[in-house]
Amino acid sequence: MFVHNKDLQFEVRVDRPDPRFATLLQEQFGGANGELKAAMQYFTQAFALRGKNPKLYDLFMDIATEELSHLEMVGSMITMLLDGLNDNLKIANERCDWMPAVASGDGREQIIHQVAVNPLYFALNGGTPDVSNSQGVPWMGSYVNANGDPTVDLRSNLAAESAPRSSTSTSSSSPTIPVCRTPCRS
Repeated sequence: MFVHNKDLQFEVRVDRPDPRFATLLQEQFGGANGELKAAMQYFTQAFALRGKNPKLYDLFMDIATEELSHLEMVGSMITMLLDGLNDNLKIANERCDWMPAVASGDGREQIIHQVAVNPLYFALNGGTPDVSNSQGVPWMGSYVNANGDPTVDLRSNLAAESAPRSSTSTSSSSPTIPVCRTPCRS
């Protein structure tokens, strides 16, 4: 059974809308090494332990639940970073730092590239996180590694926990992305 605590584990704040950073966080939400994968992996691995080792079963279920709270934080950040982009484009234009980039040649090329890579991303998801990676590829169950051997599963989990930390620390330390750094480093 799950109980939803209405307070996030960490306060989530963003300075302004930033669809570029929202796209980066989408990888953390639904990518191959994202929070959804981590939650489902621990959840799936727990069932092999239910009868054999009830204490480890409880531990894996607790970790899976913790990963769901991380998913909620990342989803909240994505939603905040897209705030106003679907409701009022004029206000979003004034508040968003990427709109002036369209005026420069290099900025224009970057935006054309982003639209070419994933043109319907924000239109299709309504300004909320999607169960996909940053390129719009749907999340797949094949991301989950569970073989029933706790030592093998724990090694897989250790590797899986390392990948998102390196991607969020890289993206949150970028000097061009000054928004919502605190939760990304947790």
